[in-house]
Amino acid sequence: MKLKRLTTLTEKDEKQEREFVMTCLAVTCGAGTLAEALRLLLAVMDWTDGTLTDGWVLATRTINLAVCAICAWLTFLIMREVKHRRVFTRLNAQYITLIGCVATFGGIAQNAIMNLVYEDTANHSGDMTYLILGLLMLFIASLFNIGIRMKEEQELTV
Repeated sequence: MKLKRLTTLTEKDEKQEREFVMTCLAVTCGAGTLAEALRLLLAVMDWTDGTLTDGWVLATRTINLAVCAICAWLTFLIMREVKHRRVFTRLNAQYITLIGCVATFGGIAQNAIMNLVYEDTANHSGDMTYLILGLLMLFIASLFNIGIRMKEEQELTV
């Protein structure tokens, strides 16, 4: 009997858990965007010779910052929806799809710049993180859409 009480979440516990997850997400997005802004600032300050390669490095840093900022903004919009208890909605699925598209585009752009700038791509391969995370987010968005469709069909059946 005690085990049953321990394993079931009350509505208050559910709300606290949701708020904790949303706070962690907000801190992660904010810290990531701030870190990318700092990396861009340091790259600008370090650009003493002003070579073309350094300019392309600044471009990739700017892409990183733009991707982080856009994803943080979209995550904020998702958090706002979740706060109002609207989790499995088409709007959130669109936000997740946009996050995936932005991250994928950022990864492709970074790799294209690296392949154009550096002749020896074996030593200067692009960062695949955004590309992989973007594709993963697009996969999650498609699962999210399937779940929403199943939920709508279930509501129509009942």
